[in-house]
Amino acid sequence: MRHGRAMAMAMMLGMGSASASAQVPATLEGRAEANAVVHPGAPPLRVRVPEGAAYVGGERFNLYGVADCEIHVFVEADADRRIRRFFWVQYESYLPSRPDARYDYGESDRRMELWGAAAWARSFIIDTGRAPRPGSDTERVREIVTRAGYTAPPYLMAVRLVRLLDDPQGTGYGRRELMLIYAEDMAPSGTTPAEVITDGAPNSRWAPLEGPLIERAAAAFAVEAH
Repeated sequence: MRHGRAMAMAMMLGMGSASASAQVPATLEGRAEANAVVHPGAPPLRVRVPEGAAYVGGERFNLYGVADCEIHVFVEADADRRIRRFFWVQYESYLPSRPDARYDYGESDRRMELWGAAAWARSFIIDTGRAPRPGSDTERVREIVTRAGYTAPPYLMAVRLVRLLDDPQGTGYGRRELMLIYAEDMAPSGTTPAEVITDGAPNSRWAPLEGPLIERAAAAFAVEAH
């Protein structure tokens, strides 16, 4: 069972899912150290982003009433604090009240070997002018970025990379995940969403952009035991 991440690329314009406030403590488990997030979970991990990225904040909350969610956000920006790239680190796990729920990536996302384990990749485009769903993880990220005084370009090309923390066999199913989202300003690509999406689906013009984008996303993060 998933709560809304397995969507087509066009649907990811303004991605998000609702949240509630009970059952999850507000205290962060992870901590930021320079250009990394250190998290004590099982397994304890350190997630690194590029050295030039600035940490802009983190939050922990109940996502959609079903999951414990913790996010940490880093950005690279120009002198006017306009975002060029951002790096979103998210730990998420289903609550005990949802004992039968599972994340499912095996049939929807591209399987990759990253950081010594299976990872699941999906590319999409973010329309920053479209309001996110109230209470969503996307809404939280935008609030963090805005409070820190940064602005986003109209469109971002993005990649979601997921490592399921309780799926050592790499089946694509599990209850605990580390989700990493990499995004960059779409303008330097010389194209727009209208040119790469046809009838709600990516067209042939997206493929030449997608491969290098996924490579840049994978290179932007390093995940290691600590």
